[in-house]
Amino acid sequence: MIQRYANAEIERIFGDENKTFLWQEMELVVIEAKEDLKMIPEGTHKKIKQIWESNPIDLKWWLAKDEEIHHDLNAFIFERVQLLPTELQKYVHEKMTSFDTEETPFLKILHLANEVVENKFDTYYSTLVNFATKNRFTITIARTHGQEAELKSLGARSLSWIAELDSVHQQWENAIEQTYSSRISGAVGNYGSMSPKVEERALSLLRFEPFYGATQILPRSIHASLAQVLCNLVLVLDKIAHDVRLNARSGRPLLQEPFKKTQTGSSAMPHKKNPIQLEQIEGLARLAKGYTLAITENIHTWEERAIEQSCVERIAWLDLFSVVVRVLDVMQKVFSNITVYRENMLKEIVDARGTYAASEAKEFLKKYLSESANLGYEESYRIVQLACFNAFETVNLIDFEDKAPQSLAEADSLLDIQKNKPAPEVISIEEIISSGLLRINKQLVATEEDVTRYNGLLLNLFGKKKGVIEEWHNLFQPSFLLQKEHVLFDKILPPVE
Repeated sequence: MIQRYANAEIERIFGDENKTFLWQEMELVVIEAKEDLKMIPEGTHKKIKQIWESNPIDLKWWLAKDEEIHHDLNAFIFERVQLLPTELQKYVHEKMTSFDTEETPFLKILHLANEVVENKFDTYYSTLVNFATKNRFTITIARTHGQEAELKSLGARSLSWIAELDSVHQQWENAIEQTYSSRISGAVGNYGSMSPKVEERALSLLRFEPFYGATQILPRSIHASLAQVLCNLVLVLDKIAHDVRLNARSGRPLLQEPFKKTQTGSSAMPHKKNPIQLEQIEGLARLAKGYTLAITENIHTWEERAIEQSCVERIAWLDLFSVVVRVLDVMQKVFSNITVYRENMLKEIVDARGTYAASEAKEFLKKYLSESANLGYEESYRIVQLACFNAFETVNLIDFEDKAPQSLAEADSLLDIQKNKPAPEVISIEEIISSGLLRINKQLVATEEDVTRYNGLLLNLFGKKKGVIEEWHNLFQPSFLLQKEHVLFDKILPPVE
C-alpha cells in the first residue's frame, strides 16, 4: 500500500518483524507441546526460549539468506538455530513443514489487523448513532428512483445505514470465528510426521482448535469468508458515502462533507466544494473488490498444495486491511463534522407542494369518496395524480420546454427573463384537492368532463362532511406521517446504559 493510504499499525502487523516474531512463537509453542507430552527432555523449551528472547531476530541476515536460498521460512530457521548449541538445534522445526509454522501466525496476523478495524468500526458506529439521534426530528424527503417520495427524518435514514452495518457485523463475527481453527498436520495434512496430539496441544496454547481435513494448508475458503465480509463492510460504507454525495450536489445541498477554511475545491472553479473524501471511498471500494476477488481465487489450490496463494496473500491482505481502515477513518472524519442544511430540507419539503403526502391523500379519498360517490380505486388515484401535476404547472416553464432557444442571444434573453420573473406562488395539493381546483393537464388522460366531475365531488366532500378538513390537514403534518418512526429507533439503536 502506498504511504498516502497506508496505516502504520496495519503495516507493523503485516511487517517482517512481527511476522518472524510470530513464527518464533509458533516454533516455541510446538516445542512446549512436545515437552508437555513427554516427547522431549524437560527444560528444552525454557532453554531455547531464553536464548531466542535474548537475541532478537536479525532481519538483515534473514533477508539476505532468503535472497540466497529463495525460501523465507527456511532462512528464518537457519537464522534461529545458529544461535543454539548443537544439542538443542534438533528440536527446532522437528518433523514440521513450512506451513506448520506459518499457518497459525498468519491467522494471528489477520486477528491483530481485525482488532484495528474493529476499534475503528466501533468509533465510527458510535458517531453514526449520535448523528441519527441528533437528527431524530430533522425532517427531509426520502427518494425512490431518485424522485421525491415521502417524508422521513434524517435520523431514520441514518438508521437504515446502522441496520446494514449491524448485519455486516454479525457476518463479520461468524467469519472471524472460523479463523480460530488451524493446522500443524504435516506436509500433506495426514500427520505423516507430526503427532495429532502435538497439534492439539500446541494449538490450544494459542487458543486455536485443529481443523481436521486440511492439506498442507488450510482451505482458503476460510480466509475468503473474512475477506468477503470486510469487502461487504467497505461496500456498505461506500453506499453511505454515496448517499451523502447525492445530497451534496449543487443547487440546494442538504448534506456536505467538512470543508476547511483553507481548502480549495477546484483548481479552475473557485466556487466549488468537491466531495473529494467521499469520492475517494468509491475508488477504495473498487480496490477492496479487487483484493477480495484475488483472495477468493485462492480457494482453488492444486491437490495438497501449490504456492499460487502465497504471493496473493502477501499483497492482498495487507492492502485490503489498509483500505478498510482508510475508509473507516474517512467516514469518521466526515461524520464528525458533517454539515446538515436543515433549512434547505424544509424548503425542499415546501417546494414539494404536499406531494410527499400523496399516498395518504389517495387512501383518504378512496375511503370517503367510495362511501359518498361510489368512486373506485383508480379514480381516487387519478384525482391525486392530477393535483400533483397541477401543483407544478407554470405557463413560462411549459413555454420554455416547447420552444428551444435558437441562438445564444435568445438564450441570454431567456435567462434574463427567468432572473426577473417573480417567484411562483406555492400551491399545495392539500389546497388544490380540498378547494376543488383541479385543472386539465395535457400530460394526463383526464378530460374537461372528468375534471368538472372530480371538482364537484371534492367540494361536496370537504364542504359538507364535518371534521373532514381537520383530518385532511393532518395528513400533511410530519407529526402524523412520521409517528411510527419511533419503532425503528426502538428496534435499531442500542439501549443507553
